[in-house]
Amino acid sequence: MTDVEANKNVARRYMQAVVDGDIATIEALQHPDCTWWILGFGDMTRQAFIDSVRDGLLTANKRVADIIGITAEGDRVAVEVRGEMTFPNTVYRNEYHNVLIVRDGLIVSGKEYMDTRAAAAAFAPADSGAA
Repeated sequence: MTDVEANKNVARRYMQAVVDGDIATIEALQHPDCTWWILGFGDMTRQAFIDSVRDGLLTANKRVADIIGITAEGDRVAVEVRGEMTFPNTVYRNEYHNVLIVRDGLIVSGKEYMDTRAAAAAFAPADSGAA
């Protein structure tokens, strides 16, 4: 397997770990010094990102992450994903573009782009009706 194919496989394993709710694999696939940048949230440390995944997406009753496309060049892997997360009171659907830098089989940095309006609509506090 080429390095490019191995890097794409790391990205696939990461996405599957999210679907499976496998926080141990999500942690194991990230380098200890991994950093993230998430559209609408900015820079995040590895631990802050893991906490947000565990406390957010992994609380869904059902998770689907369909990889629409995956492209890799060198250590950079771009993954297009269509996600659907089913929570007790809502179904959250979004389109994602993840750019992962993978070295020696570990994600060393990640960027996540998404429709921030869809995220806000799904997770914003309910309108209190106050004027």
